Amino acid sequence: MTNPQLAPPLGGVDVGDYSLRDFAAKWLMQQCDLAELGKYRAANRAVIASKDTRKRIVFVGDSITELWSDLESLGNTEIAALNRGISGQNSTQMLLRFEDDAIALAPAQIVLLCGTNDLRCYVGEAASVGESARQAIVRNVTSMTDIALAHNIPIVLCAIPPVNVAKTVYRDPRSIVRSNDCLATFAAQRRLSFADYHGALADSSGALNEIYSEDGVHPNARGYAIMRAVLAPLLAPCACVAA
Repeated sequence: MTNPQLAPPLGGVDVGDYSLRDFAAKWLMQQCDLAELGKYRAANRAVIASKDTRKRIVFVGDSITELWSDLESLGNTEIAALNRGISGQNSTQMLLRFEDDAIALAPAQIVLLCGTNDLRCYVGEAASVGESARQAIVRNVTSMTDIALAHNIPIVLCAIPPVNVAKTVYRDPRSIVRSNDCLATFAAQRRLSFADYHGALADSSGALNEIYSEDGVHPNARGYAIMRAVLAPLLAPCACVAA
């Protein structure tokens, strides 16, 4: 008798009817926390149970958000700035955890920065993933925006920062520009605030200015200061932050 836990796809006769890819995908979904929902679970529960009455701004992103060491200083006596960045994440993973790490915290505003890792190439030329990554970014950003707006939560959409190919970055600068063009158009269509980190951090050639990063991808303290200046005017009105 076939083990019901290993039941094959409809019409198959044995577990061998699964493709290796299909089986691996299902195994990973069952065994692994692909969206890393566990990372902020305890912190989210603490926020929800807290007696802190300040309004919240939640920052959702990847390592560029997670490594923003003074991000919480964007808050003040009226606003709590909550960092929900996870290193290495792409926009699909962010979508999977968006309800838990953003919506459930009942924020007054969400700041979304994603796409850097969608465009990260692991095999072949960096430009080869550009179009499929762009489509995934736009699709996932649209979904997260729809979720936020359905809960009447305004969202700030952020441009993907530039990279500097003088370093080993595994990303195609032109694909970043194309993706940002789509994000800017989407933000305009939806009347969303748009934080143009790319324009602010790029040098005259369009590369990440070397004074703002040591590794060609992640901002340093000077880079984050530039991002702070770009973002500050877009934050909720009661979040009066000095640039």
